[in-house]
Amino acid sequence: MSALGSADAGPVAHDGMPSAVRELATELLARTPQLAQGMTDHLFATIPELAAGDAELRAETRASCESNIAQVLRLLKLGVSVDAVVVPVEAAEWVRGLVLRGITLAALLRAYRLGHAWLWDRWSQALLDRLAYSDELVAAQEQSSAFMFAYIDLISDVLVGEYGTERERMMRSAAQLRAEAVRTIMAGEAIDEEVAGRRLGYELRRHHVALRVWGGSGELRGLERATTEAAGALGSGEPLVVPSGVASLDVWCGSREPPPAEAVARLEAYDPPEGIRLAAGTPGHGISGFRRSHAEAVQSARVAALAQGQAPAVTTYPGVELVSLLASDLPRARAFVARRLGPLASPAEPVERLRDTVLAFLAAGGSSTRVAKELYVHQNTVTYRVKKAEELLGRRVTEDPIELMCALMMAAALGPVVLADEDGGDLSG
Repeated sequence: MSALGSADAGPVAHDGMPSAVRELATELLARTPQLAQGMTDHLFATIPELAAGDAELRAETRASCESNIAQVLRLLKLGVSVDAVVVPVEAAEWVRGLVLRGITLAALLRAYRLGHAWLWDRWSQALLDRLAYSDELVAAQEQSSAFMFAYIDLISDVLVGEYGTERERMMRSAAQLRAEAVRTIMAGEAIDEEVAGRRLGYELRRHHVALRVWGGSGELRGLERATTEAAGALGSGEPLVVPSGVASLDVWCGSREPPPAEAVARLEAYDPPEGIRLAAGTPGHGISGFRRSHAEAVQSARVAALAQGQAPAVTTYPGVELVSLLASDLPRARAFVARRLGPLASPAEPVERLRDTVLAFLAAGGSSTRVAKELYVHQNTVTYRVKKAEELLGRRVTEDPIELMCALMMAAALGPVVLADEDGGDLSG
């Protein structure tokens, strides 16, 4: 039986939409978030342009999928005409995000075609489970299929216009010229440093610290403020700012000399506006440093996103470099943590204290005295926690200390993402 649900078929509704269609749509509305997640995963697995995107693009895609699925199901539930369709705000923002990232119109249209096919497969199977092979099934499939095709045609036509308008506006703007120059540099294409600097309005023959600044779509002012304040913390002049999504910015702060340690410390201690997060790469010189620092900022942002709110407001690459490498394959990272920590991988708060103590103990070379000072606890407490952790592990913490430290570092940085199975329910039937 399909995972989408089943029930007895009803009669044909007075407005011509079979009751089975309306009832199924009513049931599935409650599962719209899971359907949206499944559709998003499918699109990212089948469209290379999306798969090459970042976590924010995935979130924007998921929001667009959810808003479209919800609208389709609501209209089917009500049995009203496709003329009642309104382009969801999330879908329009997704299109703007595609334009900002240089993703083609062909990819947009393919996403809607593939999304339509993915949803129809699950919808039609659910109808079959309800009605078996009958005249009612044929009527329900014909009616709902005609509605979904009409929906996709209407939405696609409007969004093609939105894409063209946004692209034309961006192509005329200096921001787009900067974004094109940045994409050229990031792609490793040959480009003259002086020519690129003129296009960017930003001197490349300097030391650069790249940042990624992001937040919710309603926090654009906070993004601008955080950008200015972070550049000030580093002691740089006017930063280069390029939108990387609807609610995220890529930023480069340049200086003639490498930023001193105290400037980096000021950035790490910076408290951005509410709802704004910031990730930073390490300083780099010239075009190669411009590119490398950005790649590090993107990886820092990825780790912060994986931590799901547990990361500090400012994440710097040196603090998460090893974790970013270890968690490049998240399913294998989870398996590694589970294998190395066993019962010590529990998300319970008392076990978390044990992990933190053991990590500090290993980092301190096995010195309980140093750990006690670092954690502001008695030395006996450190000894007790280490012994308790060893009981859970079933071995001494000094056995395979490198592997254990790696697992503990991932647990500390990513928390439940690697400590618990987060696989969602299977919607494929």
